[in-house]
This record gives sequence, structure tokens and C-alpha cells, in this order.
Amino acid sequence: MDKINILIVEDDPIIAADLQDRLEDMGYRILGPVAAGENALAFFNQDPLPDLVIMDVQLEGEWDGIETTRHIRMQHDLPIIFLTSNSDDKTFNEAKQVNPQAFLSKPFRGRDLKHAIELSISRSASKAEAPSGEAAADNAFLLKDRLFIKVKDRMVRVFFKDILWVEADDYYCKVVTREKEFLVTQTLKKFGEELEGIPTIIRVHRSYIVNLSHVEEIGDLYLHIGKQQIPFTRAVREEVLSRLQNI
Repeated sequence: MDKINILIVEDDPIIAADLQDRLEDMGYRILGPVAAGENALAFFNQDPLPDLVIMDVQLEGEWDGIETTRHIRMQHDLPIIFLTSNSDDKTFNEAKQVNPQAFLSKPFRGRDLKHAIELSISRSASKAEAPSGEAAADNAFLLKDRLFIKVKDRMVRVFFKDILWVEADDYYCKVVTREKEFLVTQTLKKFGEELEGIPTIIRVHRSYIVNLSHVEEIGDLYLHIGKQQIPFTRAVREEVLSRLQNI
């Protein structure tokens, strides 16, 4: 579990500094700012990687924000917010071609910035439609290798690899990492369906999903992760052992 990393690509130093101050106050970690699109690509070859980019449409250098986004999209799929003071139809239509998750017009309010980030993350999430009669999660968004959870007034990132187990809690479920626990407004059944396809994560009981990478002991009826004893059914034992051999 960690802060979300936001890369700022903005050629106006005053706006860039204002963005950085606001985002840090919201609890995000800032990468950059950088003024040229060409320089933004370097942040995708180092650690930590950006989780989200706020991109000015007009930039220094050869690439504008639209061209920079094209280059980023060739290798990385992550939320991008366009920041622009030019809202004419031509600019908007060109920008739409690279599928940004949100637009933010200058000047912007802190509330608009906060909402744009949440909207971008939610639009990037691979969320299946909830079955009839079952409410979809409104505070958890799954991307390729990570989960974003809305906690109070901010978004928190949790990598799938850091999840120890997920536990049913009535109509909710509790995501447990070594550092913290998060309550997700979604049933365990629905949450498990969205995690299908991740080899290390498996539902072992009607009330538990576990990350096999963190399993320390396997008994006849229980798995152990740290001091936590987690029941599992005999029906899934063979699948658990098979997956463990391939981790």
C-alpha cells in the first residue's frame, strides 16, 4: 500500500507549482514537474512509476500533450488527465483521439482537480457490470496490476502482490495488507470475479480469498498467512497445490 504517484507535465512553472502543492496536500506523491513532453517519458523507465499523469495540452519542445500521450500509450496504459486553457472544438477533438480519462480547464478549483483524479481512475478501471440485484463497488477500482481504493477524501493504491487476503464482511469485503486493512463496498463474490485471471489469487472459502504468494503453511483444513488461520475447502485443495507449484 502506498501513495499514488502523479506525474505533472506542465510548461507554466506557476501552474505546475500550484498543482504540486494542491496534490501534495491531498496526499499524493508528485513526480516532476516537467515542461517538455519528451522529458516525461524518462519517468516510465525508473522507479517509482507514475500511476496517473496530469498533462498540459500545450508544452515546450517538439511534442505537445497530445503527441506525448500517444507515445506514453504505446507502452503504458494508465489514467491521463488533460489540462488546458484552450477549450475550442478543434483542440478537444484532437485530444479525444488519444482517449484521456478527463479534461481539466484552467483555471481550476481544488474540488475540480480532486474529482478529475477520481473520475480518471474509475474510467481506467476494468470493472465488469454488476449482476442484477447486486450493487457495484463505488470505492474500489481495479487496473492491470493494482487496486485503487477511495478512503475518506483520497485514493489509495494497493498492488495485487501486496494483498495478503480478502475477507467477507456482510455485503462488503475487507482487503488486508501487511500495513493496513481497507473496507471495499462490494461483496466477496463480486470482488473475486474481478480478480479472476490472477494466478496467485484464489477464493478458498465462501468467506476468504487469499494471495498464495503469502501462504506460509498448509494444513488439512486451514491455510496460514502470518498468524492468520484461514479455512479452505477440500474441493479447492488440489487447485491450491497446483497453483503453488507454478508460483
